[in-house]
Amino acid sequence: MSLLAVPIIAVLALFLVVLTSTIIFIFLTKLKNKISMLNSQVQSTFLLVNNLQAINEKLQQEFDVLTTCNEQVAIENSQVSKHLELRIKNLQQQSVEQQQLLTQWQENQGQDKFYNRAFKLAEKGADIEEIMAECELPRAEVEMLLSVYQQRTRSQ
Repeated sequence: MSLLAVPIIAVLALFLVVLTSTIIFIFLTKLKNKISMLNSQVQSTFLLVNNLQAINEKLQQEFDVLTTCNEQVAIENSQVSKHLELRIKNLQQQSVEQQQLLTQWQENQGQDKFYNRAFKLAEKGADIEEIMAECELPRAEVEMLLSVYQQRTRSQ
């Protein structure tokens, strides 16, 4: 080996050391930037998770309130339903009683031949004047009779 070869090898070795150091420095700088960027992402993700947890807690509280309200409304609806069922039962009983009274009244009225004839004429569609003439009844009685007949036909 010559004398000149030793400094060239030393210069080449020094050049390789400097080049390798520069590459490592650049790589470490880029790695540091990536780590910094990842830390920022981790922090923003952490903030996002915290915000989502806070929103979840608020939604859970609202859900609990709505569940409580729903239970109260269900109880009230049940009570109202029971009350309405009782009222319907009472109204049905009253309707039956009124129907019985009407039937009794019609039977009592039906015993009179004029009223029977008037009911038959009403069933055939006769008007007030015709019924008054045929049955010899006053106008007020014929009007009442027609009103009762019409109510009876509507309820059937």
